[in-house]
Amino acid sequence: MTSDQSPEVRKARAELVSALTELEDKLNVPKRVRRFRAEQPAKFRAVVAGAASAAAGLVALVIVVATRKR
Repeated sequence: MTSDQSPEVRKARAELVSALTELEDKLNVPKRVRRFRAEQPAKFRAVVAGAASAAAGLVALVIVVATRKR
């Protein structure tokens, strides 16, 4: 930073950096998943189990529909 910047410019720059950092954190899905897994392991396991059950159910439904006699 140069010394000829006004306090308003420095404040605006700091706010922009803060907003961009926050946006990056929100859009970084792998980082959010890792944080969720570390902070709430029981809920993470429940979500994974639910997603696996839903996927297995969907596969079973596709198999039943595909093998149904017409």
